[in-house]
Amino acid sequence: MKPITTITATMLAILPVSVFAQDAAENAAEDTFAGHGIFFTVSGGLVSAPSFLGSGEASVYALPNISVAIGDRLNVSLLDGVSYDVYKDDNLSAGATLTYDFGREDTPSEHALLLSSVPNSEIAGLGDIEETAVVGGYIEYIYGNMQATLEIRKGVDGGHDGIVGDVDVTYNAPVEIFGKQSVISFGPTASFSDDSYASTFFDVSAAQSAASGISEYDADGGLMSYGLHASAYVPLNQNVALVGFAAFDQLTGDVAESSIVQERGAEEQVTAGLILNYTF
Repeated sequence: MKPITTITATMLAILPVSVFAQDAAENAAEDTFAGHGIFFTVSGGLVSAPSFLGSGEASVYALPNISVAIGDRLNVSLLDGVSYDVYKDDNLSAGATLTYDFGREDTPSEHALLLSSVPNSEIAGLGDIEETAVVGGYIEYIYGNMQATLEIRKGVDGGHDGIVGDVDVTYNAPVEIFGKQSVISFGPTASFSDDSYASTFFDVSAAQSAASGISEYDADGGLMSYGLHASAYVPLNQNVALVGFAAFDQLTGDVAESSIVQERGAEEQVTAGLILNYTF
């Protein structure tokens, strides 16, 4: 059984990546653990998300995570994989990632971290999409309170060998919440893929159609979705921070026209969550 669904894992991308939020966490840790170059963060929270990409049903999941920051370039996360800044200066950073696509189950109701009910016949018959090791790269540019990021990833071993990417533009606004210097981040986002990725998640073969009752469909790549993501980072003390996030994504193109989406799901994808981080 997979530990977490594709859509829930994707929500990690919504968590605040603002330089202000990161600096606040790093400075808090440095103030408490001066001289240490390794910081651990244990996270726990709840996420309401579609049970699969394209689902019209919202489900609530537990979201546990452990991450390690080694210096200011290397990050390792249980859910988000490994990222390393190959190049880094005050405004521009570029690096590589090794992540894990958790695939898709055709029986979302059996998910190990599921806390609410899911119609167990929603996509039964499509078959599971196996987990996939994914490599990628990213480039990020920061100018004042604005931040732009491009990330591209490719499956190399497992359920798919497709290419998928994201473009994000984020405005980071320092604010005071609960009497604490905090950060609200928000901005537009878009996702795209090649034919292989779109086919893996949104095609319906003749055999799958017969087993599931969903019409046959052949998806091509291109722009998959566009939307608006927002998050709030609130440090409660030097070690503990509260993170809230929400996202609206509109599926588009061949993905939106897939019979999976049209007959068993929805083009509008809404996600929200609340997470507590403890850094030491």
